Amino acid sequence: MARADGSILNRMRRSRRWPPHWPIQWKIAAVSAGITFVILVAFGLAVGQITTNQLRDNYAADTEAKVNELAAEIRDRNLITPAYFGDEAMLNNLLASVNGSADITSIANQIRYRPPNSHDLGPPTSPGISTSDGWQVATALVTQSPGESYAIGLVRYGRPMDRLDASIGRIWISILAGTLGATLLAALGGVILSRRAMRPVSSLTSAAGQIARTRDPDVTLAEPEGDDEVAELTRTFNEMLHELSIARSEREQSLERQREFVADASHELRTPLTSVLANLELLDTSLRRPGSGNGERDFEIESVESALRSSERMTRLVSDLQLIAKADTGRAGDRVPCDLSEIAANVADELRPLSDHHDVVIDCPEPVVVRGNQDELHRVILNLVDNSIRHTPEGTTITLGGRVDGDMAEIRVEDDGPGVPEEMWPTIFDRFVRHDGPGDRAKGKGTGLGLSIVRVIARSHGGTATVGNSPQGGASFVVRIPAAINPRDGVETVTEEPQGNR
Repeated sequence: MARADGSILNRMRRSRRWPPHWPIQWKIAAVSAGITFVILVAFGLAVGQITTNQLRDNYAADTEAKVNELAAEIRDRNLITPAYFGDEAMLNNLLASVNGSADITSIANQIRYRPPNSHDLGPPTSPGISTSDGWQVATALVTQSPGESYAIGLVRYGRPMDRLDASIGRIWISILAGTLGATLLAALGGVILSRRAMRPVSSLTSAAGQIARTRDPDVTLAEPEGDDEVAELTRTFNEMLHELSIARSEREQSLERQREFVADASHELRTPLTSVLANLELLDTSLRRPGSGNGERDFEIESVESALRSSERMTRLVSDLQLIAKADTGRAGDRVPCDLSEIAANVADELRPLSDHHDVVIDCPEPVVVRGNQDELHRVILNLVDNSIRHTPEGTTITLGGRVDGDMAEIRVEDDGPGVPEEMWPTIFDRFVRHDGPGDRAKGKGTGLGLSIVRVIARSHGGTATVGNSPQGGASFVVRIPAAINPRDGVETVTEEPQGNR
């Protein structure tokens, strides 16, 4: 029941959104036109009704005045007596000369005289205004002398009502046409005024859309001409954009200083670490000389070996940090044509003694030439293959393939191990992120920078690095970089250098 009530409330809320998708300028125009239409309809009804009543009253008054005029003329000319009519020729001319139709009835003998070819006004009625068959009929009493109350006849005068109805119809048509015309003009005026009023808001919307697309707040809107609320909003928006631009510049400068610090610190740390590592190696060699093997010496050798392992790990970590910092600050190495298939073969030869019973297979049937830094690309393939060796069980086959796909060169490292769970895919290339998979043989021993370096180098070369599932069911790491030469036709492809490498 609660769900049903909720759906009813939602439908009621949606029904109140009128109109749902109209722009504000159309809503303003519709409201102004609607209000104008209501006012004009009310005014038109009032004016039309008053005018109609006035026309009907005037029409009736004219008809009644004409019948009274006929009664007076008949009385003055003695055209009727209590017993008979007077000069019938004169009476006929008088009744036939009116604009309409007229007749006279003798009260004494109820004889009615009507000119030939005139309209029959129906049976006589009491004095006053009446209607008969679409005609307005006025009846008046005829006396023998002025001021007398005794009537000797009834004279009637009638006019057709269609003339009056036509005049009233024209009045209502004029009122309707005026109402619709004024409503249309109000709507048009509302659209023009609202569009002019909403023009600054449209500029704000365009600026906001541009900032959303480019993420660049360094935009300045034109100063408004007026001094209304919209102008104040435009000025406030400009101030906000100015402050955002300043904040962005400060943040970028801070990040740049941070990257330079990391790069410089990594560079400076390499020298003392190299010195410590060299001294530890000399000490380890000295301690391993014949004749120096006793218990204390064995403990010293073990301590030195532990220090050597820690120093080597720190050296690798500093080297990785230095490489990432250089890529972040845009200080990349020289770019020359490099064959990824040749680099892949060198990596396979380098790691084959350390493969721990893994079978590394090369599948590069043709040259895969890119324009890049050979040492960095060597590091990419080395990290990917080493990652597969470290995170798959013994006996796993690792396939290192390369090909040219259109204008992109592709290096693919695939295995038939347990694979990478999909929930790890979004963060597997992040820095200092280490995932322990089901086939890991070196849990917790990595620095979490190997795959991050792969993505950083790929991006610095204008490419991408992705992870997925291989056809064999294991993991698949794919690096795509713009190709320099198409092996099918040997034509060098011109690619734009990434911004960070300039």
